[in-house]
Amino acid sequence: MTAVTQTHKTKLAGLALGTALGLSLMPHKAAAQVDDEIIVTAQRKAESINDVPLAIQAYDQELLTDLGVTDVSQLGNLTPGLSFAESNANTPILTIRGVGFNTPNLSATSPVGIYYDEVAYAYPYFASGPVFDLERAEVLKGPQGTLYGRNTTGGLINFIAAKPGNEVEAGAIAEFGNFQTYNFEGFVSAPLGNGFGARLAGRWENSDKGFQESASRPGDRLGEIDRLGLRSVLSYDNDGPFRADLIASYWQNKSDTLAPQAIAFNPDNPGFENPLTESFILENPNNRTADFDPDDGSKPPFRTDSDFFSLSARLSFDISDDLSVVSLTAYNSLDRNDQNDLDGTPIEVFTQQSIGEVESFSQEVRLVGSFDRGDFMVGGYYAKDDITDDQIGFINESSAIYFLRFVAQNFVDPTNALFTPEQYAGGFRSYRNLSDQESETVSIFGNINYDLTEKLGVSAGLRYSDDSLEYSTCSADFESNTLPIFSTAVFAGIAGVTGAFPNFSIAPDQCFTIAENRVDRASFERPPLEEDNLSGRFALEYQADPDTLLFASVSRGFKSGAAPVITANVEEQLEPVRQEEVLAFEAGAKLTLADGRMQWNSSGFYYDYQDQQLFSEILDPVFTALPRLVNVPESRVLGFESELDVDVTEALSLRGTVSYTDTEITEFEGFNRFGEPENFEGSSFILTPDWQLTGLAKYETDLSAQWGLRAVASASYFSETSSSLTEESGFGIPAYTLVNGTVTLLNTDRGFDIGVFANNLFQENYRTSVDVVSDTVFALPGRPRTYGVRLGWQY
Repeated sequence: MTAVTQTHKTKLAGLALGTALGLSLMPHKAAAQVDDEIIVTAQRKAESINDVPLAIQAYDQELLTDLGVTDVSQLGNLTPGLSFAESNANTPILTIRGVGFNTPNLSATSPVGIYYDEVAYAYPYFASGPVFDLERAEVLKGPQGTLYGRNTTGGLINFIAAKPGNEVEAGAIAEFGNFQTYNFEGFVSAPLGNGFGARLAGRWENSDKGFQESASRPGDRLGEIDRLGLRSVLSYDNDGPFRADLIASYWQNKSDTLAPQAIAFNPDNPGFENPLTESFILENPNNRTADFDPDDGSKPPFRTDSDFFSLSARLSFDISDDLSVVSLTAYNSLDRNDQNDLDGTPIEVFTQQSIGEVESFSQEVRLVGSFDRGDFMVGGYYAKDDITDDQIGFINESSAIYFLRFVAQNFVDPTNALFTPEQYAGGFRSYRNLSDQESETVSIFGNINYDLTEKLGVSAGLRYSDDSLEYSTCSADFESNTLPIFSTAVFAGIAGVTGAFPNFSIAPDQCFTIAENRVDRASFERPPLEEDNLSGRFALEYQADPDTLLFASVSRGFKSGAAPVITANVEEQLEPVRQEEVLAFEAGAKLTLADGRMQWNSSGFYYDYQDQQLFSEILDPVFTALPRLVNVPESRVLGFESELDVDVTEALSLRGTVSYTDTEITEFEGFNRFGEPENFEGSSFILTPDWQLTGLAKYETDLSAQWGLRAVASASYFSETSSSLTEESGFGIPAYTLVNGTVTLLNTDRGFDIGVFANNLFQENYRTSVDVVSDTVFALPGRPRTYGVRLGWQY
């Protein structure tokens, strides 16, 4: 890793100095207590966050609003060890302590689970809607498969929606900002009588002026936003043994997709590339400059047209004072249609349309009980998912296609006996990747917390899971356009390597992925992937005194295997990856200090990581390099995290966090981003900065009997990382620092407020990931500075 730049050193010094000054100003007499106690449900029961013997961060809705967190990706700016990267197909890539999965596929689950009110959003794309009207958000670190429905190796994010109360409540927010932004959010909540209550909430986001401008066509923009989220909650609690929450959620996204920035020229077939391609490489672009194909009507515009619906029912019945049964039933449905430019140039080197559907059903039943010295939980979980994950690629101007057209017309069929000159000239502009999957998981679990003494407690849990994945997938012809080139030049290339032409021919719209002795090209069913595992967690906690909690744990977690959805020339590319496993050791402390004015939480961890799942490359005889999912046999993670919260005065509170994550692959031989064989022993993980630092300052005071002031500022620093295991030139992600903040005037008499906000205040030019397709290496930029006015009202 290279040294931190002077700019980042200056920003970090300012962040550290601000925290140090805040600590030095702490009064010697009693001051306000650390922020009101946060109650979390990390262990599937309500308890104070500082009594939970594991690494966890929690944020309430007020703080999320003040810091402009309206998307799951933005939690990385607050949470040590959590980072976000943009994939080239709009699928969020979340990583906690180095554990993530860099696939863009809709159908791949993440090792960082996302939950809404304990319901698993098993596929990261489910969380593409706006975040709003929450009671809180929790981030848990390390394997979490013991208590939660889906096995996860990295951790999980749990959003808890606000529920109806005993009084009529209502609120509204309106935001107006740059890029012609206007956002509206609101809720209404009321008791309905006889124990029933209802809450309706929604958020609508709009930016009519895209923040990205074409480098080759000034004035042509991408980045418009049109995103809607709605939620309804119907609750029943009549102080009797039965309670229920019925939640319906919906989001719709019709925003532009993100345009990449072509930052390096790397032709698959040198000498056959479009001569203009290299001229569109951007030198040190800022995060508002990119390039993309013009909208000429020959393919869909660069936009998403997706929607998601979720319905869940949580039913609870008290059998006795000490024993309850809980049922959690959920149904999720997603329709997706995205068009992305992948090469970052205004010519059609590589663009892709992603079309998918997911229907997911889950059912959990658990028995929860307590006794004199502890509590327990036993239960079962079932989930079934049906997934369609298709892609249509457009590669008209790529060097690989120019080369194949040249071979087809000049060597394989120079007399045009098989296809016409026009068919060859436009052949293989497009193709399809097809995938149908059916996933099923069944598990049983149990957990017990037991007080060995008044100060020493033990927690132990196990979960047995049985997973199955049936799938068919291949690359296929699209509207007869692929056939002229594939049936001639591609077959000739394979013959040049193997000494024989493939023993089949393809018909329109059938699969063309090469498979030995395969005759049926209409379907491409693969052998099912059957896996089972036993995950668990054992922890000790020592409550030395009411202000000191020490804990240590060992946990084992799995993430189930996955099938690829990729451009597959040969059958070997379609092999699934098997389940990965993390054996995690962690020890930490949670200390309340300075008469309750300071809270210090810290932990150290070590992971033994086996069969890490990775989206990588494979050498291809025709297309140079093509993608493939692989397992990394052995790797490890070690590091620490520390968080300090201080109430300096009744008005001023500070928070500072630091995380260090050291990752290393100890065994893996594969291919680098350009398809070259390499031994990756000693390499660091991708998309994992060694250091993350955050700082938060909150100042709130009364200005008069009717007016108050609240100011909140945050800063987050990410050290450099890479999108490549061996850090090939051009794949680095430089260090960056983001600063966000709000200043708000509150009228406590009339219940309204007015404020100003800014995200990425200092216009940091940063990227979240780098990738390569065909002839270009491209970066996906972070968002530029956004700012505006926020108006709020609450009854």
